[in-house]
Amino acid sequence: MTDLMRWMYDHYIKPNIESQPKDDAEDMWFTFLDYELDPNQAQALQEALAYYAVQGFRLGVRTGIALDSGLG
Repeated sequence: MTDLMRWMYDHYIKPNIESQPKDDAEDMWFTFLDYELDPNQAQALQEALAYYAVQGFRLGVRTGIALDSGLG
């Protein structure tokens, strides 16, 4: 992940994801993960989540650009 994408994840993508409301079942699963994973597993999970969140963000940007160029 580039420095720019890491910065975007830390300062824009992750806070946006974390601010989304969760229902009780989703909250239960996140709490379960917090208590069941050892520190190395938790770090690996965070890295995987960061990777896929950034890829989803990049796909959204590319899709938005493609849709915008097709409408004009």
